[in-house]
Amino acid sequence: MTHLADPDQPHHRPVRSFVLREGRLTAGQQRAFETLWPRFGVDWQPGTLLDPTALFDSPRPVVLEIGFGNGESLAAQAAADPARNYLGLEVHRPGVGHLLLAVERLGLTNLRVMRTDARALLRPPPDGGLPAASLAAVQLFFPDPWPKKRHHKRRIVQPDFMQDVARALTAGGIFHAATDWAPYAEHMRAVLEAMPALFENTAGAGRFAERPASRPPTKFERRGERLGHEVLDLVYRRR
Repeated sequence: MTHLADPDQPHHRPVRSFVLREGRLTAGQQRAFETLWPRFGVDWQPGTLLDPTALFDSPRPVVLEIGFGNGESLAAQAAADPARNYLGLEVHRPGVGHLLLAVERLGLTNLRVMRTDARALLRPPPDGGLPAASLAAVQLFFPDPWPKKRHHKRRIVQPDFMQDVARALTAGGIFHAATDWAPYAEHMRAVLEAMPALFENTAGAGRFAERPASRPPTKFERRGERLGHEVLDLVYRRR
């Protein structure tokens, strides 16, 4: 198996937006790392420039999804949208293995997988990895809301992070987030509305968006709905 970048190793990262809880790999997930990762996985080290277009067989616009969970919704989206390439980030090995198996099952050629911290990847060179204006869209669905006030600094959507997202997006590119935690949705909206030179709210200033049909429901969304949580989407366009 090829070497995986270790998300536990700090690289100028004072605060992490996730806690690495490693579950056991199933036999299928272990096989996925051994046989599918060399084909669909992307090894990357911080500070190394990564051209996302070059990861795929055909040059198409690239969509980055941060924290894809078990990957079922990302695989469904990639299968329904062959005109774009998808790069999924996740730090938890079972989720990565699960998505690799879905890629194999669905015969997808427009999806690649990375196991790394999005904050590290999106930083500008020389610390980060993505060239400017290299992504058509960035997706962030149901990130950890870190509900306790003392943990709010761990929320991934912060002004400095959104500066990095804006740098990586092409003009007209889309940042799409969704959450079932209303206080976090309001936090994300406040951060983005305070950056009018970089982002335009596609739903109108201060408003949440309707869920686009292109976003398949996730298991977190279904769980939230069962608990009576309203799911809120934010769709912002890079100016």
